[in-house]
Amino acid sequence: MTTDKAMFRYHEAYSALFRRPPSELRDIGNNWVLVNGARMSIDELEVLTSQLQRELQQERARKRNLVQRLLNWFSN
Repeated sequence: MTTDKAMFRYHEAYSALFRRPPSELRDIGNNWVLVNGARMSIDELEVLTSQLQRELQQERARKRNLVQRLLNWFSN
């Protein structure tokens, strides 16, 4: 995966989960990036992105469950 693509995927996942862009995300060369003050490889960034995407899915499922429970409560 290219550095730009990995950074884009991370930015999308972070922004969707936290509703704001990451405070720092930049390419520092040779497949390394700086993310919120932490230096990491592109592979580590991909792992972090996957974690954020899982958290986002869990958050969305939790909200859907809450809405469904409210709808059920109001219909009774």
